[in-house]
Amino acid sequence: MKQKAILLFLFCLVFLAACGGSGEPAAAASEVPWPSHAPEATPYVRLQTEPAAAPPSETEGEHYDNWEELLRNMYTVEGDLYAINWEMEMFRELPQDEPYAFVVHTSAMLRGADTMDDHIALARKFIDLGCEAKVKEMHSVEEGREYTAWVTVITATPAHIWKISGSLGETLHIEQLYKSVDIRFDKVVWPES
Repeated sequence: MKQKAILLFLFCLVFLAACGGSGEPAAAASEVPWPSHAPEATPYVRLQTEPAAAPPSETEGEHYDNWEELLRNMYTVEGDLYAINWEMEMFRELPQDEPYAFVVHTSAMLRGADTMDDHIALARKFIDLGCEAKVKEMHSVEEGREYTAWVTVITATPAHIWKISGSLGETLHIEQLYKSVDIRFDKVVWPES
């Protein structure tokens, strides 16, 4: 069970880094909701001046017995929503009555076990709760294979999200809509125009 939790955690980190690890945030309103911790800048090369430390062994590091324990340690859970600790703190500091765009994911979506219908169902859930919602799509070709992926984007005020955060029926990951994600997922597939 511990190995599965660790593998799930590593997969989530890779997925989150791919979805929003570079670029600055974008919002539905005219201003960005908060500064990105991954600003777009010229990358630098660090020359290694000391020998690299040996990689940690399997017995080192933190181990989690279940998903809930991992959530409590790395994420802040509010109602039915969770986010990386620093993102939840910044979410609290936003002007609470201004609408912003956020990306929401179910646990299955974070593992890559999702379909467009899953995203449409999630978007409809948020529409029923008074938010604007849409599903965006991205096509890519990697090593000669075509891939399609989706994100569910909601637009709402933080105050409204706090209000509905205990009535979603499942725990969902929420994060800002990063500009790089908004650019890659360039086609709105639902609702159809």
